[in-house]
Amino acid sequence: MIDLRTFRESRNLNARDMVDVVRQDYPGYDRSLQSKAENPDYYGVRLVAGAEKLLEESFTKTAPETKKRDRHRMPRRIQCRMTQAKFAVLQLKFQDDGFETMQEGIAHLIDKYLEED
Repeated sequence: MIDLRTFRESRNLNARDMVDVVRQDYPGYDRSLQSKAENPDYYGVRLVAGAEKLLEESFTKTAPETKKRDRHRMPRRIQCRMTQAKFAVLQLKFQDDGFETMQEGIAHLIDKYLEED
């Protein structure tokens, strides 16, 4: 017997998709029964073996996509939040000082700060 909630979450499914598959062979199956079958300890409701087999065949577990490695020259990121007005002023100041991007300007400020030690 499969744990329906774990089955659904591990395959990133929504309940409606599962209900649609089971309903093909069991027309009385609906979302309220799906919810009850996902909580068998509380409701005492489980799917029959044929319905579980149908779900397993319909939703085979696929391997998760591997993450691509970070190919940036500088892989570490620094973030902060500020008001829109302050951001606009900072952006203009960086442009006036000859920095083409915000990243160049902030990197310059960080380098200056680290040189002071």
